[in-house]
Amino acid sequence: MERVQNQHESKRKLLDAALRVIRTRGYQATRVEDVCEAAGLTKGSFFHYFTSKEDLALAAAEHWNAVTGALFASAPYRELADPLDRLLAYIDFRKALLRGELPEFTCLVGTMVQEIYATNPQLREACERSIRGHAETLEPDIAAAVKKYGVDAEWTAQSLALYMQAVIQGSFILAKAKGGPEAAAASLDHLRRYFELLFRKSESRETPGGDTMTTPSEKPLQLNLEPETVQWPETHYVFIEKQGPFPTIAPQAWTELHALTGAIAEHNTITGYMSLYRMGPGIYRAGVSVAAKPTQLPAGVAYENFAGGKYARFVLTGSYAQLGPATGKVVETVRERGLPLRDDFHIEHYVNDPRVTTEEQLITHILFPVA
Repeated sequence: MERVQNQHESKRKLLDAALRVIRTRGYQATRVEDVCEAAGLTKGSFFHYFTSKEDLALAAAEHWNAVTGALFASAPYRELADPLDRLLAYIDFRKALLRGELPEFTCLVGTMVQEIYATNPQLREACERSIRGHAETLEPDIAAAVKKYGVDAEWTAQSLALYMQAVIQGSFILAKAKGGPEAAAASLDHLRRYFELLFRKSESRETPGGDTMTTPSEKPLQLNLEPETVQWPETHYVFIEKQGPFPTIAPQAWTELHALTGAIAEHNTITGYMSLYRMGPGIYRAGVSVAAKPTQLPAGVAYENFAGGKYARFVLTGSYAQLGPATGKVVETVRERGLPLRDDFHIEHYVNDPRVTTEEQLITHILFPVA
């Protein structure tokens, strides 16, 4: 049984590595050696599971479907009662996933199909199935919104769901062209406005003359891009760690951690919430700081006495949904200013309690390790 589990773990590592490497290098430039190195496994292990790079890519597309399918199936927008609210929150959720470096939030199958659509029909069909399959999950909500809001539609729910994916995939291309997520975030803002206009659901406000006009709700990014150099203190840190694409693993890690915070707090004093992450290897930790070395931690939770160090601190005021675009802006600023970075964890420090703080007043410190 242990040997079977180890074999399964090795295959999963190769598939997770393929997601990272292909989205970073592209399909054509990816070598079997690159995937093995990223997975920490030998070529012998690779050929135990896959006959070729194409065989790996086909399996990676299915793995991508499973991983992202689980992410969207458990996403918060699913819990909303109104079908249009679900669609708008889905767009917001996609925007919130624009976090970290480009390979961490762009689409595996979208990346591959741009390269191989004319040369590899089997892989092209696998990519098309993936994009179409995700679009199909949105069709029931679109159909329900059309019925509820009385939209006289000459188009179909299927065509609108595919249009949504066309905008999202196109936003990834713009992000790659511009080297950051801002253009992608702007495209998703336009997509949201389009849905609000299409279904005529927007916020009403009164002009100074007393007339009523409608405008889609927008929340500008309130991000202080003048970094402050700070010394992060040594911290008793309790966390759940996952490795893989951040848009997928970060929500999973926080979901699991929130389910265990009661058990953690039963024997320890929680002093704050923070995430630690390394962009290169795709390591993400969702965790809490505690007042002293912890005792009686629940199963699945790890502990580290985090050493801290010197950091450049940027401050975001506003919804956690804006963290993706904000982090992209910080990455761009760090590059433009040539700030020397240490090979250490980045930090997101959630300063106030979202249970008692409005979204507009939430404060998050985005900290990059500097030399």
